[in-house]
Amino acid sequence: MYEIIQPYLDNAYTGILGGFVGWFFTRKKLNAEVTGSEIDNGVKVVDLYKSALDDLPIRYEERYKHIEEMSKGVEKLFEQQKEILLKEIEYHKQQAEYQGKQAAFYKKMYNDEVRAHNKYKREHP
Repeated sequence: MYEIIQPYLDNAYTGILGGFVGWFFTRKKLNAEVTGSEIDNGVKVVDLYKSALDDLPIRYEERYKHIEEMSKGVEKLFEQQKEILLKEIEYHKQQAEYQGKQAAFYKKMYNDEVRAHNKYKREHP
């Protein structure tokens, strides 16, 4: 059986030895390429962060202006609501005063009518 495998063993040894020698001499080159790729990727990431940070003050200023405008709008709405509520309170006060006067007027009219009725009953038994 060894005689059948022997011609192939030489090829197998040669292939294994060639693969080892190739790996041994190219591993430093592959490691250098991987390190170079890692450095390039790191540089790209740093550039992305740098561009994001450079853009940050502009975006912050835009947001700040937007929020400031919104707060002015909200403040204006609250002032308008305050004015409306004060007008409504004044209206209800006037209504209450008017109704009080009206109630006093009707009470006086009622009392006058009761007196007139009582006087009529006394005079016409």
